[in-house]
Parts: sequence; structure tokens; C-alpha cells
Amino acid sequence: MANTIAPVGSTLGILGGGQLGRMMALAAREMGIHTVIWDPAAESPAAEAADAAIRAPYDDPGAMEQFLSRVDRITYEFENVDYDTARTLSRSKPVHPSPDLLYVSQHRLREKDRARRAGLETTPYAAVSTWEDLELAMREVGLPAILKTVRGGYDGKGQAMVTNRDEAVTGFRELQHASHGDTLIYESRADFTAEVSVVVARDEMGQTVTYPVTENHHRHGILDYSVVPARVPAEVARRAQQGGVQLAEDLGLVGLMALELFVMADGRVLFNEIAPRPHNSGHWTLDGAWPTQFAQHVRAVMGWRVAEPRLLSATAMVNLLGDLFLDGLESLPHLMDLEGVQLHWYGKREMRSGRKVGHVNVLADDAAEALQGAREVKRRLGGRWDDGA
Repeated sequence: MANTIAPVGSTLGILGGGQLGRMMALAAREMGIHTVIWDPAAESPAAEAADAAIRAPYDDPGAMEQFLSRVDRITYEFENVDYDTARTLSRSKPVHPSPDLLYVSQHRLREKDRARRAGLETTPYAAVSTWEDLELAMREVGLPAILKTVRGGYDGKGQAMVTNRDEAVTGFRELQHASHGDTLIYESRADFTAEVSVVVARDEMGQTVTYPVTENHHRHGILDYSVVPARVPAEVARRAQQGGVQLAEDLGLVGLMALELFVMADGRVLFNEIAPRPHNSGHWTLDGAWPTQFAQHVRAVMGWRVAEPRLLSATAMVNLLGDLFLDGLESLPHLMDLEGVQLHWYGKREMRSGRKVGHVNVLADDAAEALQGAREVKRRLGGRWDDGA
């Protein structure tokens, strides 16, 4: 599709109706961009914030025709969008990030191969389709390792830890069954000192910008909290950002994506995976940076120029899971009594274990103070705080 700047008053179509789509729609509204959500779910957080919503399966020809008739440009809020649907849409309207990038990001082997091609370092890995492949991978890649499905999987799902042959056999059998016999990826388990991420944005003119490096801490495979600026050496942060620029340019990114990275004891920065969309680890930008990751994404996908991000405040972001609110939401208003705390609620009606239902940003003078505020947030909610876990 030809590159044209979409004027204020244009309409952005968003595939997916989750919280990322909701925050995209809110950012677009501030800039005078209308939004239409396409999502099969009866109720979606994004539909509350958008101008209109289409509820239908992604393979519904009538829904596709209706969607195309109402939008000028298209993006997606999660990378498990059907590739063929995105490719078909792109024949009629600009889709960003491109379906080709979606194709790469939906497959962990393609993703790792592409990162290496762009000059990023990864952990050793191998494709595993047979028992013979598994034996070879254990010898050449070694132990400990992680077996993962190459498609799907999110927040720690679709993977198995492997420290010995018995675990490798069990994990292979279970994951092959879950993925209907698809190829798996066997990765050396990185003995990292920190997990970080970089949010990078690129526009149609080829300008690429990065946000400050984010330090991330997970619990049960789900992002628990993040802090910015990341507590890593300046040279490590520089290499992480440079890797984001290299990969964005190699992939021809238009829009925003996040790279998840491992920092090793010797200072190496290893690529883990990408998400070609706004990312949970970038939620701190809603209060701690200009422009927010969502506003930046909208700018890029609408054909506008991206802006060089400005760090406004050291920030800690705490994910709020449904586990904390099974007995109600009475504790939420009291969080706002804390200095520097801003609540972002996603409007999900069902509270259940492991479900992301909101987040809190804590602004402070430095990362240590922001983390202290994040600990107090967790304490007031009755949640567990794990330093470095």
C-alpha cells in the first residue's frame, strides 16, 4: 500500500479487544483518531473505549467486509491474529506492523533466526521434531534447557523446564500433544542476572526511536512488576537499545514492538523474543514518559512521524491480577492515597486467577523509591512481593 499520512478524523481498525486495544483506542481518541474494534468476544475491554466494535469471528467474510468499509488503517493488539486474515486485509488497507512481521513473530524459530540475522545474540537453540532431534539437542545445546512450542504460548504457557533426560522426554511428549505434533524449540536456559525489555518504534519514513530500558520481574511466568530506569550498566542499556534498532530496521517495522532480553553476568545481552505491538513492560509510559507507547504506536501506524521519547519520571509498574480481587474491588481506591500512584483499570468483569485486570504506576525521584512505592501497593492489596524473583 502507498505511504500516506492519515489525517485527523481518520479511523484506525484494531484487531483484538483486550486491554492493549483499549489503551490504543484511548490514545487515538486524544489525537482525533476514531477506532473500530474487531473481536469475537461478547464483551471486550477495548470496545468500551472505541467508537465502534464488530463482534464476529476473524474468518467471517461479512465482518471483514464491514471492517474494511469503516477503517482507513489497521493494526492489531496481540500477535496471535490469524496471519491469513491480516494478509487479506493488507490487500485493501495498510496493516501495521506488516503481516510479514506478524509471520515472523508467531513462530519462535523464525523469530530467533531473524534476530540472529539482524546481528543479535541469542541463547543456543535447536528445532526439535523427533525423538532423535531431542537427543541431539540435549547433547549439543545441553542442560538445563527449556522446551517450548513454536506457536502460541503466553505468560509462561506452552513450555517445560528440562534439567534431565526424564524431564525432556515428558516435556516433549506433552508439548507435542498440545501442539498437535508441531515442531518444538529447545533452548539453553540462560543463567541471566536481569531480564530487561526495550520498546522500539519506527515510522514509514524509516525513523527509529527507543524508550529507556525496562527491568522486568516475573512470577509464575507472568510479569509481576517493572522498573525504569533499569538497574543495569549504561553500556548494557546502550546495547539493548541498539539491538532494538537493528531488529526493527531488519524487519521493516512500522509501528511499535518490544524486545525481551536477558542480561548475562559478563554483560552480554541475549535476545529472547519480540511482541510486535505495545507491551505489558511498556505500561509505565502511560505516566512516566512522553509520548506513551500507545500514542507512539498510533502515530506510527497512521503514517505520522514517531517522536523521540522523553523520560518524565522514574516509574515502577505493578500488574494487578484477578487473584487479588476475588472478594471485591474495595481495596482499589485506597491505593490512590499513596503518593505518586496512578491506577489503570481494564474494565474486565470477571476476576480470576492469573488474569491481568489492571496495573498501577508508581512515580518517584529514582528507581529505588519507585520500587518502595510498588512494595506498598502490593502490601495494601495483600499480594506477595518477591525481590528479584
